[in-house]
Amino acid sequence: MVDVLRTHRQLDRHVSARASLPSQQIFQRDWKIYRKFIDNNYLFHREAYACLRSVLAREMSGKSFSFLDIACGDAGASIDALRGAGIVHYEGIDLSRAALDIADANLSALGCPFVLKEGDFAEVLSQREEPVDFVWIGLSLHHLRTPEKRSVMRAVRSIIGENGRFLIYENTSPDGENREGWLERWQAQRPFWTAFDAAEWDVTWNHVSAADFPETVSGWRSLAEEAGFERARELFVAPSDLFRLYSFE
Repeated sequence: MVDVLRTHRQLDRHVSARASLPSQQIFQRDWKIYRKFIDNNYLFHREAYACLRSVLAREMSGKSFSFLDIACGDAGASIDALRGAGIVHYEGIDLSRAALDIADANLSALGCPFVLKEGDFAEVLSQREEPVDFVWIGLSLHHLRTPEKRSVMRAVRSIIGENGRFLIYENTSPDGENREGWLERWQAQRPFWTAFDAAEWDVTWNHVSAADFPETVSGWRSLAEEAGFERARELFVAPSDLFRLYSFE
């Protein structure tokens, strides 16, 4: 699971209103906003995680597998997708200690060993060597610029082996659309996202306009090829067409 308002400490510099708040107050405020995204399904988390569960059921059926959850947050949606599957080891990475504490309390539901790592996922992955069968990231990779995305994807490719899977659910533009066009389409959601008050909308918009860098459809496919993946499949397009889910193999 991802907290769409919090992924890298360096991004906080772009949101000055957050800089003066104690970290726990930031977490509590952002968690409230984040839960509104989830509870109202504004970013189509339900469909994305249903797709993840479907892939696991179809491609990992009868197999034992390890699972790496990048930017896992509280791990709640991943737990629902993984429950009853053949997972034998779970690993989560996230920058927020508070979110990881919630994950730590919840992960016993999977009935398998788990480890949680606090830190910037790009840094953690650059130092990671242990193999893993299945890697998932949702609505977090887009915070990086294109070369940094490529580095993360190469790091994932190096640890999943020949039969591993890497699934991403990320900000995506149709070919021909630039970042400004994508941001305009995000901002156009405001009349429909009625759960947010004006202050909450400002928090989300300040974050997104400063820190979200979508790739085009062709861009994601090129990054996958450059990272060493042989196949890229588009599995889901959000009804808003702001996000798409890909499987890299």
